[in-house]
Amino acid sequence: MDNQAVPVSAEQVLAVFYARTPILRHPSMFVRARRVRTHLETYLDTEAEQWLTDAERTLVEAERQIDPAGAVGRVTGPEALLATLPGFVDPEWMMPGVHQARAQLVVVASLVRWLVESGLVDRAEMSCSVLEVQTRLELAWRHVGARATSALSP
Repeated sequence: MDNQAVPVSAEQVLAVFYARTPILRHPSMFVRARRVRTHLETYLDTEAEQWLTDAERTLVEAERQIDPAGAVGRVTGPEALLATLPGFVDPEWMMPGVHQARAQLVVVASLVRWLVESGLVDRAEMSCSVLEVQTRLELAWRHVGARATSALSP
């Protein structure tokens, strides 16, 4: 019998992350965090391919022939999930409303930290993706801050 573990999917990673991350269960974040997850799943289904390897795209295409919804999450793993996150915090994917956009950024930052700390991704091997997400998060926080300021201006 082979002792190799079955690879964990991005879908499974998100389920465990949402179940184990206390801030996402806090009353002030719970509903917003669920909306972020739905938004992320939509993003993965529509935009993630540009961040995937050729082999991952082939798997996604085959999976979409069986069931298109959620195909990316079912056949990619934590590394691919991390690699897709920079685009999810770009302005065109930021959720409407300042509070919801802030929740999106909190979820993404927490997810990246959790992926690394849990050992699901190797920080050294995925350092470019980690740095890219962190850089995009910084830009997104500035963008959301500017939105909040302009919403307050008369």
